[in-house]
Amino acid sequence: MAPGRWCHGQVTDRDAARAAKTTVRQLVAGHPSVNGVGLRRDAVSGWVVKVNLSCEDDGLCEALPPEVEGVRVDVVVVGPVRATTALPEA
Repeated sequence: MAPGRWCHGQVTDRDAARAAKTTVRQLVAGHPSVNGVGLRRDAVSGWVVKVNLSCEDDGLCEALPPEVEGVRVDVVVVGPVRATTALPEA
């Protein structure tokens, strides 16, 4: 899988990206390696849907299309996400 699999050259606005994010969330719902789906701004393509994974998952990467509803989909392994406690004041 190559992050940023995109080649159409279109700039995506935020509303289109939000709609695509809803579709991507449905595509990955319940998948154990997904720990987040969000949006990020890219200088070249505008808004992008970003799927965060806790570990490399080639099956999911192959199943997700590189683009949903005309919006680029980036898949990034960020590692496990854990809740933390607040740091003590100095």
